[in-house]
Parts: sequence; structure tokens; C-alpha cells
Amino acid sequence: MRAMILLAHGSRREESAQEVQEMAKELEKQALKKGQFDIVKPAFMQFCGPDFYQVIDELIKNHSKNIAGTEVVVLPYFISAGSHVSDDIPNLIQQAQIKYPQLAFRVTPHLGLFQGLKQLILEET
Repeated sequence: MRAMILLAHGSRREESAQEVQEMAKELEKQALKKGQFDIVKPAFMQFCGPDFYQVIDELIKNHSKNIAGTEVVVLPYFISAGSHVSDDIPNLIQQAQIKYPQLAFRVTPHLGLFQGLKQLILEET
């Protein structure tokens, strides 16, 4: 099984969290069609939930029979490499690998480093 966690900053504004949740739903729908991921879930660093560990715990609870060897791809949903991207997320992953040795974690570059982002911005403006 392959799972993606769309890991965002989080906000006290409910609308902001809903945007990330909707993005995760849409990514999951498209990923399922393409056979890329079985699950895409949002998680937040602060201000709202679920947090990273809650998502992992839910994943294990709901898929315990198929969880061994599961690849969890963490996509830092951040434009720039602030302290969450450079320090906090690597620490989360390091601790998660210890806590959940049956899972294989991989972190993508943060969103701001995606090659197509510049072109997308120019196309949309």
C-alpha cells in the first residue's frame, strides 16, 4: 500500500483547513485513478488537526492487516523552507520511523521546489 500525507502548516481559520482537506480529497481521487496512491490524507503542524501522528495512527488502525511495508510519502505543503520544512518535518519523520518501524517514510521536496510551479504561476496569472 502507498499513502500520501499532505502536511500543511495549519490555521485557526476553518476555511484554510478545509482548502487543504479538499486538496487531499482531490489528490486522492486522481491518485486512485492512476494507481499512484491508495490513500491521501491531510495533516497539520499546528493550530488545527489532525496532526501527523493522528493520521499515521488512523492509517494503522484502518489498515492494520496490510500495513507492513506500506510506503508513506509526506508532501510538505509549504512554499518555502521555513523551520517547519527544514527542522520540524525531518524530526517528525525521524521519530515516526522509530515509532512505526513497519512503515517506510519518504519526504518529497516542499511545494515551492516543484519544477512545474513557476510555469503554473505564469499560466494562471
